[in-house]
Amino acid sequence: MPKAKTRKKGTRQRSLDTRNATDLSSNVSSNAASAQSAKRLPVARRVRMQDIVMSAMVALGCWGLALSFVFFSSDANRYLFGVMAALMALIWSYRFATQLRKGLQQK
Repeated sequence: MPKAKTRKKGTRQRSLDTRNATDLSSNVSSNAASAQSAKRLPVARRVRMQDIVMSAMVALGCWGLALSFVFFSSDANRYLFGVMAALMALIWSYRFATQLRKGLQQK
């Protein structure tokens, strides 16, 4: 096992000063980069047909799951499960509607 080298007394302060100076310069450059990114306008993401179809299929599946839980299940918590599935279906239906609206605006 190698022995540790002994340090001179004045080197600790110099190393801390150089570390603080590099931290300050990196903070200044990161603030400038964040200011540049804030000035840029957001780029509108193009909606793909695959995204619209996928969200429609998941929404329909969730609605079917909600109906099957409420009407065809004999579980004691069938209404709870049905409501949870209906909430999930509402979220996916909203996502489908927003993607469809974006897709129609792009054409």
